[in-house]
Amino acid sequence: MAKQQERDIEGASRVVTFSRRPGFSDALGATLPTDQFASLEELHSEGLEEVLEQATLAFVVDLDSLSGALELVRALRRHPVWQLRLIWTEGDAGPEIKALTDGEFRTVDNPRERIESCAARLATANGGQPMRSQDQVLLSLLWSHPSLSLQPLRDWSAPELYRYPLLDALLEEDTTEFWLRGLKHRRLIEGQDLVDRVRLCPGCRHGHLSFVDVCPECDSLDIRTEPGLHCFSCGHVGPQRLFQDNGMLSCPNCSAVLRHIGEDYDRPLENHVCGSCQHMFMDGRVLARCMACGQAHDPNELEAFGIYRYRLSEAGRLLARTGDIGDLYGVFDEINYVTPEHFEFSCDWLLKLRQRHDEMRFGLILLHLNGLARVIDTLGHSRGAALVDAFAERVKALVRTTDLVTRTADDRIWLLLPQTSADGVDVLAGRLAQLMEDSVEGTELDRLGRVYHESSFGMSEAENAAAVMARMVSLSQ
Repeated sequence: MAKQQERDIEGASRVVTFSRRPGFSDALGATLPTDQFASLEELHSEGLEEVLEQATLAFVVDLDSLSGALELVRALRRHPVWQLRLIWTEGDAGPEIKALTDGEFRTVDNPRERIESCAARLATANGGQPMRSQDQVLLSLLWSHPSLSLQPLRDWSAPELYRYPLLDALLEEDTTEFWLRGLKHRRLIEGQDLVDRVRLCPGCRHGHLSFVDVCPECDSLDIRTEPGLHCFSCGHVGPQRLFQDNGMLSCPNCSAVLRHIGEDYDRPLENHVCGSCQHMFMDGRVLARCMACGQAHDPNELEAFGIYRYRLSEAGRLLARTGDIGDLYGVFDEINYVTPEHFEFSCDWLLKLRQRHDEMRFGLILLHLNGLARVIDTLGHSRGAALVDAFAERVKALVRTTDLVTRTADDRIWLLLPQTSADGVDVLAGRLAQLMEDSVEGTELDRLGRVYHESSFGMSEAENAAAVMARMVSLSQ
């Protein structure tokens, strides 16, 4: 290619099309320069990849002429340079391609303006700094492409029965389920439309469940429908075959001869019998058996999980523009959170109760996550955020429903533990301190932060909640 043509490519907005139909680019009627290739391999063979990487461009994929259109779109979304570019389609797009692209090219009024607007946003995304994490790439993509969102795709092989193709395409580490949960916990995305609601195994969070009827007495699967009889003489209920004796009906329990239905016996509503324990019953007990981990649960114990189409939240848009770390600690606001004012009021109330009633006791714990800055510097933003998410999940498992949680600073999380003895406070604080160390196991760091705790037995009657909390904060300095 001539040097002048290469300079033209570098300096102008362009459309790169992928099609096997001759003249496809000309038929688009685009008012800006276009280049047509039959595949990514052809583009590579032309030696234009490095030049096109510097150009302001968008892609149009001809779905009707390409047999591997989905693989092509995935490759573009995974490309380290082109993944943030606009990708339009021509032809009949399936649900997965729609989830990865920016819509049909013919619906765009002014392609040049749209390309330049997207490029301008990308130039200022992440505070103008290079994107070093998958979070930054995803948020910048959603911010610069208003038509894109995280759209779920029904997939029987996915653990939660749905998956998000855009997350799959951009994924660098972890799993898409964990990544999505972390984005929601940090409030970087918000649900826009409820698509479906599924039930998940509470043990492994898989949605592949088998619902079976079992005997309510012994939980055996060996149950069958069989007519039964009810003896009026002794009240015995059992399968009809056990009442048959030499062509007559007699009770196997009291040997009474059963001649007339309605006088000597009747047919009970219980018409199911267990082959293991012979128990007769009307309705079996339903169990949900997880096909992934094998655990069996009552249907009421299954976790109801909403499947949403997600868009950027206000915090996500701010993070996409500025590249600021964002509120990584917001995940703790999901654990029995109350405002600092409510928390301090409750602590004061418990202090006053203790003065009147000696049996009243409670504990106060401060989690100071002062090691998170070093975690981000050492592991990067994405892994650091994932680490905080995992730590918060484990803290949530230790907190009781009656405990209260608040934050007085980004890295200071408080726990108020009503009706907890001094020994109980010590035990929980020890477990939390161990979690601080376990969370960074395998890294260069020694701990995520430190734990400070105090029981009501050690608080002076002259102190109020503000004084106690200030004293504990001073210890963390």
